[in-house]
Parts: sequence; structure tokens; C-alpha cells
Amino acid sequence: MHIGIIGTGWISRQFADAVHQQQGAQMAGILSRTRESAERFKYPDEAYPAYDDIEEFLADSKIDTVYIASPNSMHYSQAAKAISVGKNVIVEKPAFSNPTEFAKIETLLRHHPQVRFFEAARNIHTDTFRSIAEQVENMGQVGGAVFSYMKYSSKYDAVLAGTAPNVFTAQFSGGALQDLGVYPVYDAIALFGPPHSAEYHCLLLPTGTDAMGTGVLHYQHFDVTLLISKTVNSRFGSEIYAGRQTLSFGNGGDLGSVRLMEDDGTVQEICPSPTGNPMSGEVRDFTDVIQAPAEPANQSRYLRWLKTSREVCETLWQMRQSAGIHFPADDADGR
Repeated sequence: MHIGIIGTGWISRQFADAVHQQQGAQMAGILSRTRESAERFKYPDEAYPAYDDIEEFLADSKIDTVYIASPNSMHYSQAAKAISVGKNVIVEKPAFSNPTEFAKIETLLRHHPQVRFFEAARNIHTDTFRSIAEQVENMGQVGGAVFSYMKYSSKYDAVLAGTAPNVFTAQFSGGALQDLGVYPVYDAIALFGPPHSAEYHCLLLPTGTDAMGTGVLHYQHFDVTLLISKTVNSRFGSEIYAGRQTLSFGNGGDLGSVRLMEDDGTVQEICPSPTGNPMSGEVRDFTDVIQAPAEPANQSRYLRWLKTSREVCETLWQMRQSAGIHFPADDADGR
């Protein structure tokens, strides 16, 4: 897997470091708004090319997979261009602004069956998440869950000072739900499937995006409550309830240690807190699928991830509609 990265923020750096650690994957290019910033992204001993033009970047035959970490509203157009020229695509969460964009990408994928598309939802590709899923299978009937991800954003200081960073603007499809909220939505859907309905109650900023909010995903026999914020910190963590048992772990993105608590007060550690690069799991999984896409196990995993990504996009859309959060990207796609 020869990867070209779009974007030079901290998350691109973390992803590139995970690529360096993965056998069978290597960096092949970097694209930024200026060639200078692209060059600065590279380590001193790296010789892959730096670009400031997306057409030149996508024309590089050495790049077979594109990782997109640009502002959210740019994901669709960049992914569409990459797929159209036969590149595999890994797009940072949230994949797209709305389900219409997602549907157009799936149409493109049908016209390019050799291409693989992934959403970089790192949490569901970790050993920790697999431990959670296995434990849920053994707990019996789930009676509810609370997934929390509340973390003060350094960009919020700029909002308080009267400016509007990309992550807090409707123009770039930002806000708490579209950023941190994606992780607990992924947790819920990967564990329990898509909800019957979803709603979101939030505090809106003058920028047109949400600062924090509470979501509720309604299932047949239980609800999942989501606590999301980019303007406060919480140590509350996340819990899944099944009869007299409680499965506890950290925030919806990083997960942390997993503990099973019994009615008599007994606590069993199921999985310790993860260490190392949190993006290593997804890079490993995506590399496996791209290297052997026809293997039945890889094909099954790929289709499952694609289905989950679609369901997450649809659920985020439902939640935004209930909260009255509107993005310019919605108009562009006729929603």
C-alpha cells in the first residue's frame, strides 16, 4: 500500500507514523495548500514528493491509496476525484457531510470495482473494541448504554476570541457531533446496528455549529445516550448495561481500559488501556484488505465496514436534522 496524504495536521502526522510502523505500507506523497508546508511535513530522511496541486498529486502513479484529512466539507470532492482515477481512499471521519454525498461515492465505487473505500474510524479497529464486542455478546440482553466523548478543544479559545476555526464552522461541516460525536455513534452502530431513530439536543454557537449536546439512539428494547462536547472536559467514561452487569470503558474514541462490574461489586479487567499509536489498528486492517481484496474474509470485512460507515452517516444526518444544524454542503447536494 503506497499512501499519499492530503492534509498536514496532527492527525495526518499520527497516521503517517502508523504507516511507517506497518509492514506492507509506505508513504508515497503529501499534498498541502503550499509546497512548503508539504515539505515540512516530511521527516528529514524521507524522499517522497510534496505537492500543492491535487491534480498533480493524483497523477502520481506511485500513489495507490489516498488518505484524506482535509476539512470535513472537502472530503467528498477529494474522494470522488481519487476514486475516479482508480485510487483507493481512506477518508478521515466523518466520511461525508450527508447521505447524498455518501450515495454518490458508492455509485462511483460501483463504476470502479477495483477501488476500496474506508472511513478512518480508528476506534472500531482496535483490540480494545474487539474485546468490548466479545464481552457484549456474552452479557445477555443489553438494557442500555451511555457513550461519552467530551474534550475541550484548543480551537474553542479562538471561538471565544471571536474567530471561527474550520472545525467550528458550518461552511466546513464542523461542530462537536461531526468531530468527537462520530466516535460514540460508531461504537453504538458497530455493536448494536443502526438505531430505529435518532435525535440530538445541543447548544449551538454563533458559527452555526454545535458546541456540545446529548444524543439518543432508539433501539427496539433500549436506548443509547451519547454525551458529546468540544467545550468541556469529562472523565465520565462510557458504560453498557445488561441486567446486573455493567461494562465500563473510557471515552468513545480512545476507549481506555475495559472493566466488567458485577452486582456484588466484583470488578474484572477485560482489557488494559491501549498503548502505542491509536491509528495502527486501522492501518493494519486497511493494508490487509488492499493487499488481498479478493480473499473472502477481507471482502466480508470490507463490506461490513462500508455498511457501518453508511449507517453512521445516515444517523449523523438524522441527529443534525433533529437539532436544526444545517451545512452549505447540504444545499450543494440538494438536501
